[in-house]
Amino acid sequence: MQAFEAAARHCNFSRAAEELHTSQSAISRHIANLEARFNALLFDRYQKRKLVLSQQGELFYRAVVSGLDNIQAAIDSISSMAQSDQLTLACTHEISHLYLLPRFERLQQALGSDKSIRIMTYEYDTMESALDPRIDIVIQYDISGVAAEDRRCIVSEAVRPVAAPAFIERHREVLARAPAEWVGLPFLDLSKYNYGWATWQDWFGASGRPAVEPEFTHFGNYVYLLEAAAAGRGLALGWRGLIERHLQSGVLAPVVEDYVSFDRGIHAVLTARGRGHPLAQQFMSCLEL
Repeated sequence: MQAFEAAARHCNFSRAAEELHTSQSAISRHIANLEARFNALLFDRYQKRKLVLSQQGELFYRAVVSGLDNIQAAIDSISSMAQSDQLTLACTHEISHLYLLPRFERLQQALGSDKSIRIMTYEYDTMESALDPRIDIVIQYDISGVAAEDRRCIVSEAVRPVAAPAFIERHREVLARAPAEWVGLPFLDLSKYNYGWATWQDWFGASGRPAVEPEFTHFGNYVYLLEAAAAGRGLALGWRGLIERHLQSGVLAPVVEDYVSFDRGIHAVLTARGRGHPLAQQFMSCLEL
């Protein structure tokens, strides 16, 4: 499970092997054993050495991530300090990876080194029905029916197209034109049900729609979509607050100068349990927009 999760996250067996301190052949053997057991391919190869999850692989990856997170949560529960010293958050894998991970050390310091932060990841479509009752804060888009005092906007939504520097250079002539003239370029988009986040249609509405309907390649996970953009496969819609590490490292670059802003965003929402948990209240005050 760990070998598959790492290989899927990196889309690269060598990087998975480095992370797990093993060999590429060992990772390949683990994946081959899983594929033989399931009688299904978990990865589709494209171009040369690049990997992408198959449809079956994406389904299995979501289950593995959820399962490993639940196992880790159980371990944390058994070995953790008193419940009053632990804060439990629920969010998607994308929010965990792109928002919380880069800020985790700062948030931990703000709470105190003697406090424990537990993160549980869910798919959006299971959040309302399957949340662990011990969760204090849920990070989500939909805030309908949530009282103002129980939520805090942590990412005010603003988007702009981003791409790999090599992709931008390769299509420099087309990208120098107005967006309405971006004809023939590959676009990357999310295929999952939209719970309120901005779409390419929103951005086109503000910036100009190409004369010819763009060709979209769809992904079920925003982390995978950004990895595909970094590999030069097309234009991605980049969310301010989620793509800073990609921009700072140089694997992605902005295609246009300005973001397009919308009156919505990602919110941290207190649960009924969180409203009575002092650590949850403290955590909400530590969050920055």
